[in-house]
Amino acid sequence: MNLEQTAITLAEQFGTVRDLSSRSLERLFENLGKVAFGGFGTVLVIGLGFLLYTIFTRLILNGSQVAFGVFLFLFVIFASMSLIFVVYNESKKDRAGSQRLKLPGTTLPAPDTGKILTEPSQMPIPSVVEDSTDLLHLEAQTRRF
Repeated sequence: MNLEQTAITLAEQFGTVRDLSSRSLERLFENLGKVAFGGFGTVLVIGLGFLLYTIFTRLILNGSQVAFGVFLFLFVIFASMSLIFVVYNESKKDRAGSQRLKLPGTTLPAPDTGKILTEPSQMPIPSVVEDSTDLLHLEAQTRRF
């Protein structure tokens, strides 16, 4: 058994112990970032709800500044929707970019096309339709009115 070659192959596929520990550390921080971003989003949604509730009760239901309250209420809603749209598009671009980066890092060398054709061919390239018209049996068609 050649265990040395197996160990080299496994090291190439999975990396060294240092690479594995750095990968697990990266995954840990990535998960921590996702949890922190989720918590921030939750607090942001609660704060937005409180802001909308305050605008609704203090300006619209109070009757003092109804038009300004409605305008501010709609402004906050549409600003939040546009922010969600931008964040969603950016995350979609990031996911598409990361999927392209996760492809195997080794690239194949470009083939030398000069080696493929060692001798030039002097024969003409046959056409697909050259002799096909001889195979058709045509009948004279006439229209009858």
